[in-house]
Amino acid sequence: MIAKAKVITHGSTAVGYSAEKELADIVKVNNLPEGIAPAAMWSRMMTLQEKYREKLNRHRPMVNTSIRIEVSPAEEESVGWTLDDWRKLTDEFIREFDTIDLSGMAKRKSAKSTKLQNSQYVVSLHHDSDSGILHLHINVNRIDMEGNVNDAHFIYERAMRAANTITARRGWVQAKTKRKWNIDRISQDCINALKRMKSFDWKEYERLLKEKGYELSFKRDEKGQIRGYTVRRGNSVYKSSDLGHSRGLTPSRIANTWNRLNQGKIRQVLPPKPVTNAAAKPAGTQTSHPEPPVVREAPKPRMVHLDIPVEYRTYPVDIPEEIYRIIMNEAEVPDSADCLWTKLEDVQNTAILLFANMVDGATEIARNCGGGGGSAGNDWGERPKDDKEWARECLRRARGLHTRTRGRGLRR
Repeated sequence: MIAKAKVITHGSTAVGYSAEKELADIVKVNNLPEGIAPAAMWSRMMTLQEKYREKLNRHRPMVNTSIRIEVSPAEEESVGWTLDDWRKLTDEFIREFDTIDLSGMAKRKSAKSTKLQNSQYVVSLHHDSDSGILHLHINVNRIDMEGNVNDAHFIYERAMRAANTITARRGWVQAKTKRKWNIDRISQDCINALKRMKSFDWKEYERLLKEKGYELSFKRDEKGQIRGYTVRRGNSVYKSSDLGHSRGLTPSRIANTWNRLNQGKIRQVLPPKPVTNAAAKPAGTQTSHPEPPVVREAPKPRMVHLDIPVEYRTYPVDIPEEIYRIIMNEAEVPDSADCLWTKLEDVQNTAILLFANMVDGATEIARNCGGGGGSAGNDWGERPKDDKEWARECLRRARGLHTRTRGRGLRR
């Protein structure tokens, strides 16, 4: 179970949202009449605050007039619950919340406890619109019935401790453990989505995860490029940097992760069988003229086809298998002190694109890995005639593109 709490200024809006949302059920009202409208609930809370206005404002005006709390057991922890079960959880949570002593942490006596049990509050049960997971919304008057202010120092910590205490008492899984499970599960679903994609595409990635019940929110830069995203399921939100292995699902690395996962799908283009101009003759047939020598075409090299994803596009590359093996076997990652997030496959893909003269794609890979943002350029001089020598030159330039030099951009 998880719980969140904070003090807010817009108590009227919070109470209205909590009580009037579609499919919301009123679980309990405390120190308020039953059956009154949400606007009337908040009006009564404000009336109580007005009664103690001089006491409340003797030092400074109270701006944060309400406490908003969300309590969310795991889906499997609340299966089959009735409203009475949710009411019992509410009472248990409020009791624990009040008893948490944070005076040492806050260095204030007022943080020793709160008095929500003696305050006005309304509790609503909400159904998450996407996943259907149930959770409680508790909106509390900031003051109790005697005009004492409910302390808000480290209020988020108070909610977390109350939730952890109840979780342990009921034998549920602790939030930290549950979070790890959720991250592992979401990461695997993300990996499975990448495996299903023929080429990396953000829209397809989002669609496949939406099928699994997730909601993605993207953060874009001024050029519209995706620089971060979150994955939401129910009330839990996870950043892309929390998911996968070694940040492999972040925007700067996810395309390379797709490439690594789909290496097994690389298509090898086999050369056609040699064609000769020799004609078959029946056995025993003799000819008076010597046959011309058979002309055989030089065998074509075995080719390897790669689709290398970079940002929003995929670069199709066909290179000789022998060159592919040289790049795969001889590529090296720069020293960790000279590069940021570069992996071996980043250097390999950069070299392959350079070999294929796809300089823009090679430069973008290096930039996304923190290489410094320079360009591979065309200042190489004359290309060697030997493809092997050219491949090794591409490897040297790829390593340079992924190497940072402070204050000078990329090493050349």
